[in-house]
Amino acid sequence: MSRWRRYGQTWLPVVGLTALAGALRFLSLGHIPPGLYHDEAFNGLDALQVLGGDFPIYFAANHGREPLFLYLIAATVGILGRTPGAVRLAAAICGTLTVPATYLMTRAWFSRGTALLSTAIISTTLWHVQLSRVGFRAVMLPLAIALLIWSGARAFRSRRPGIWLLTGVLYGITWYTYLAARFTPIALLGLAAYLLFTRQLDRLWPGVLYFGLGALATLTPLGVYAVQHWDVVMGRPAQVSVLNPVVHQGDVWGTLGEHLVRSLGMFFVRGDSIPRHNVPGRPVFTPLMGAAMVLGTMRAAVQAKRHQVGSALILIWTGTMLVPTIAAADVPHFLRAVGVLPPLVILPALGLETIWQAAAQRERWVWGSVVICLVLIVDLGMTGRDYFVQYGSSAEAAYAFEDAAVDLAAEINRFTSVGWDGHGLAVSNDSALPEGHVYLDRRLWQAWKGLAFLVPSQRAVVKFQPNDTLPLQGREPMLLLLWPYDDLQPYLEALPHPARIEAHAGPLTRGDLEKEAYPAYAAYRVEPLNGQPRAPLARFGESIELIDFTIEKRERVWEVHLTWSARARPTEAYTAFVSLCEDRCKQGDVLAQDDAQPGRGHYPTQWWHPGDVVVDVHTLEFPSEGRTAASIAVGMYTWPSLERLPVTQPVGSSSEGMLILPVVD
Repeated sequence: MSRWRRYGQTWLPVVGLTALAGALRFLSLGHIPPGLYHDEAFNGLDALQVLGGDFPIYFAANHGREPLFLYLIAATVGILGRTPGAVRLAAAICGTLTVPATYLMTRAWFSRGTALLSTAIISTTLWHVQLSRVGFRAVMLPLAIALLIWSGARAFRSRRPGIWLLTGVLYGITWYTYLAARFTPIALLGLAAYLLFTRQLDRLWPGVLYFGLGALATLTPLGVYAVQHWDVVMGRPAQVSVLNPVVHQGDVWGTLGEHLVRSLGMFFVRGDSIPRHNVPGRPVFTPLMGAAMVLGTMRAAVQAKRHQVGSALILIWTGTMLVPTIAAADVPHFLRAVGVLPPLVILPALGLETIWQAAAQRERWVWGSVVICLVLIVDLGMTGRDYFVQYGSSAEAAYAFEDAAVDLAAEINRFTSVGWDGHGLAVSNDSALPEGHVYLDRRLWQAWKGLAFLVPSQRAVVKFQPNDTLPLQGREPMLLLLWPYDDLQPYLEALPHPARIEAHAGPLTRGDLEKEAYPAYAAYRVEPLNGQPRAPLARFGESIELIDFTIEKRERVWEVHLTWSARARPTEAYTAFVSLCEDRCKQGDVLAQDDAQPGRGHYPTQWWHPGDVVVDVHTLEFPSEGRTAASIAVGMYTWPSLERLPVTQPVGSSSEGMLILPVVD
């Protein structure tokens, strides 16, 4: 067999699995998960610091963070701009590269079949897919570990000083990825103890000296910083440690025992419940893959007893790197436990290979192959369903990743025509600055770090304190963004009148410890009016006119934009309703309806000024496909009496206090 054919047979499956892994990690990366969590935003801000010419060895902000991943983010942000996708692209790259690195790692200690199975498992395991799509530095540790174990196998077998030196350098690099790397010395000491017990310790000499030299050279800069800034480097671990009385609540050993059980259960029973780390509660492995892990663990234990170093290493490593989550709060915690990857996936791979070998011994290797393919296909299907279908569109994910802050940033950038506009991986908005300004309540800016990263600094964005006096009387377009739980009327009274005002509530948001979701902000887009408003379609009561309406259709969701005008200042807060109907909006004829005060209650009618034009948006969702609306009904009523305002002077027809207009396709 030629060398190229041999390489093709070896690496073609790896290339295919890497392509599959890349698809799972890059598909809809700019939208799933939604939003940008503040830890990711901090990473983006530090990337801007690097792009500005500052190159720290350790980033002290946000409880302190290792630098390697942040430098990679600096590269992606430098290419794509200040976008959520730029931060997450760095994670997707690391996650995809971990797949071929897993093959190298496993093949260095085990058979080619085990290596390919491990590669397939890491490609589709939801834990690693999720980790590869979020801008957390933890994703870089599995890649570093895979390369370290691969190089370590080569050094252990060849005893070549150069490879031992390289292994030491790779080990030092792991400390620059994520704090769970601080537990790796325990794993290495455990492996040394195993080699001593099995009388193989002499294989480490004198290579361990070169290993130590490479590690020392790599770790010295970080070590010097740690000594000089001990509180920065060790502050966060102390807060979440099980030794903290807040965590153990007076029972250290009982808490440790509970954490141990929950950590072991994360593989089969219940996983991390934090939506930023996992589909809440989903265990690491599907039932079939979990059964394969149990079988593989038993096989690895038998092999370790027979002095097979690779199996012993995987068991020691997996057990040791569970300690960061066992010894801390919020168990199981998939970020703190990330050091078990990728060695962990070797265990189910060994289990699947055992099944195939047992079938082959009975000359039923085809059935063994079918079982393995079935397990892998089910794993892939469940990952796709759980992550992209259920989790990606869930409100829980949007809340967890502070999606409201990203919407707010995109709204600001669209108004100023500078920065990311909410679409795509890269910044594409490079138009000239408008004449108007954005006035932003500083409390919103302080609440969400994502704004500081996504909104470029510019004079058009004015941040104000609640009691500040704003220059709102100018004849220029403006975007007013308010904290919606204050008295908003003084700000709205100060707006220039008459004006065209489009008010809406921001998306719902909810903190980790909050039970109810609430609108994140109130937005008012204000433009001075030039000329007289167009003739009304109808008048509602004595003072309100409907002068226009449009419909934006998106599959089963329609947005109806109503344009109102005030002839005189209304005396009451009226509720507007919009109904889509099959015929004439009679009883039982309504397909969808939305009732709300204008601006979702943030610009009620009693605040309107004579001559103002108010744009009011209503969203309607059809209950099923295959039904077509023929007409639209619009009206206003008082609450709670439900008394409708009379409709006069209609262009269309009116009936029972509502204006009925045809839907135009």
